[in-house]
Amino acid sequence: MSKASPQNAPGRVVITGGSGGIGREIVARFLDEGCHVVNLDRLAPAEPPMPGCDFVAVDLLDVAAIRAAFAQIDSHFDGQAPDVLVCGAAIGMTHHALEVQPEDMDRVMGINVRGTFFCAQEAAFRMRRANAGRIVVITSLCAHQAWAQEPLYNISKAAQHGMVQTLAVELAPFNIQVNAVAPGVVEVKSQGMSGNRARPEILQHYHDIIPARRFCTPQEVAEAIWMLGKVTYMTGQAITIDGGVMANGLAYIGSLRDDVLARLESKFPTST
Repeated sequence: MSKASPQNAPGRVVITGGSGGIGREIVARFLDEGCHVVNLDRLAPAEPPMPGCDFVAVDLLDVAAIRAAFAQIDSHFDGQAPDVLVCGAAIGMTHHALEVQPEDMDRVMGINVRGTFFCAQEAAFRMRRANAGRIVVITSLCAHQAWAQEPLYNISKAAQHGMVQTLAVELAPFNIQVNAVAPGVVEVKSQGMSGNRARPEILQHYHDIIPARRFCTPQEVAEAIWMLGKVTYMTGQAITIDGGVMANGLAYIGSLRDDVLARLESKFPTST
């Protein structure tokens, strides 16, 4: 029986979409651990660059540009393979399914699915030579349950979930683990995301069905990704970071929640 070669904590990390609110926290989490990070994004970060992080501009709609960007990454890493690829770049649009135009689908699927796949492919070519690597894709809770007014985002994230499972099987012989982090609504809005979630009544509704009674933080997403950047046997999995939404059937919301809390407080006072 063969044994897998040991993998150490990541040292060389590539992150797509590292310029946005969530992406910047992921960059910071790996930098805190002493990693050398390369951020692949269309736009440079608005804030000053962080020491230890290099920036390479790339349009994920352009596969030739993706391949050229990874050639630049080779020089940043002195020809060594990335230990981790985090695929975080994604866009969304707000409209009804009946309003979707072909160019809308081409753009969303082109960045979220096609661009993610070819970034993973480029990283996998290099990880295969090293016989080690981890790929982490940021999908979404909407890969498992649809969000109204975001049909293309839902479809693209479900496709990413299938991609993770497919790549996990395809790359397992090369000691490459492929997993996903699937957040619910995060308390920061990234560039290119649907404006629908900024509507107060929608955010309030979503907040009310979260058992944890709060939204996910970018730091919590980054922490889950850091964990998956170290795994050695777990592959093809999606970790949902949702405060209990997927476990929830009938939520304690509105008057139901108020009645239950009042009853429990009368029986088990929290203060004396």
